[in-house]
Amino acid sequence: MLKGFDPIIGLQPTVLILGSMPSVTSLEKQEYYGFAHNRFWKIMAKHYGTTLDCYDQKIQLICDHHMILWDVIGECEREGSLDSAIRNESINDIEGLLYTYPTVQKIICNGRKSHDLLMRHFPSLVQQLEVIYLPSTSNANRSLKEEMLFEAWEQELPL
Repeated sequence: MLKGFDPIIGLQPTVLILGSMPSVTSLEKQEYYGFAHNRFWKIMAKHYGTTLDCYDQKIQLICDHHMILWDVIGECEREGSLDSAIRNESINDIEGLLYTYPTVQKIICNGRKSHDLLMRHFPSLVQQLEVIYLPSTSNANRSLKEEMLFEAWEQELPL
């Protein structure tokens, strides 16, 4: 079984960003979005007008902008890094997290798998919070031009 990460939680968070499960590279590095070709941190750096030279700066950016970064899946079996290869997943306690942080107003799902799992396991959240599906920042998602991907994400991120 592969085990995901604890959430990164900013003070008085207003936005929860949910991925599906860290990639093989991310798990090896013990960093969210650790694969160099994943565009998550590039989008964040552009949106917030900064450079992110190390993981500590990335964590600080999430905290400074009142966000939580986590994954829907806590543990799973998977060969490689593709979401389509995920089996026997165990879901994180997202409702418990939101109960602890009632300031969260919006959930952004990074990709189809995180959105589908969130809707399957926590369908009532749609009535309580704004839930946004955004195209995956993964390098495996090349169907959308990078410019359009960045624009979609930047419209939903907090300032």
